[in-house]
Amino acid sequence: MFKSWSRSWEFAKLSYQTLLENKHLILFPVLSTIAAIAVIASFALPLWQTGEIETWMNETQGQSEQQNITMYVTLFLFYFCNYFVITFFNTALVASVMNIIEGGPGKLSFGLSFAMKRMHSILGWALVSAVVGMLLRSLEKNQKIGAIVASVIGMAWTALSYFVVPILVAEGLGPIAAIKRSGGILKSTWGTALTGNFSMGGIAFLLALPILLIGGLLIYMNQAALAIGICVPLLILLAIVTSTADYIFKAYLFSYATGKALPDKVDTYAMGQAFRQK
Repeated sequence: MFKSWSRSWEFAKLSYQTLLENKHLILFPVLSTIAAIAVIASFALPLWQTGEIETWMNETQGQSEQQNITMYVTLFLFYFCNYFVITFFNTALVASVMNIIEGGPGKLSFGLSFAMKRMHSILGWALVSAVVGMLLRSLEKNQKIGAIVASVIGMAWTALSYFVVPILVAEGLGPIAAIKRSGGILKSTWGTALTGNFSMGGIAFLLALPILLIGGLLIYMNQAALAIGICVPLLILLAIVTSTADYIFKAYLFSYATGKALPDKVDTYAMGQAFRQK
């Protein structure tokens, strides 16, 4: 466990150092968040104004077949638009990071223009992601075994799609080919039946812990409004920073796994130990 945490810390240092040296990279998740909020608003406001959102929140009991179809079509379109926005800006971020790894400046304009060139791949991946999202949601509605099955499929999907965004950048493959390629890279580099041998999420939790402690202390002192005003913006900023760092690391790890040259500061031995056999 100590080695795993030590490795996680090394990976986090690499990612956050790259972010500190290239602060403009944080603009990609900022733009993604703004676009995602716009997507949510574009769906939620019309539904709220028409009263449909209240009807749908009361499950599907008592609804006509047409209302059910409308709900699922709307939900699918929401998933598609949301995944498109997220994938577009993550693709732009990874493209810029890979450009930085190769010695370039990785500017904001470079990443965005590169993502535009990969538009067909991004649209395809958003479509597949929306279908999988709907499938998982449908499974979760089964109270007996649905949640367990959805969890297992969700974990497998997360593993198989781990390198999809870097693949969209580097190779521009379609969604199905990208999934196969992602699984193939993991298998050929680290083997089969893998589990993560690091925890970027654990590092993110440690960074969030002081903010959570401050919030708890303020609430204990009956300063809930102050706690919300201070801690919520800090947690949002931290989420944006950690999300950026996570995709920076994926770009480094993909570059290692595909044999690309890496800067001298990268510990390639640690990269080789990023995953282990279960």
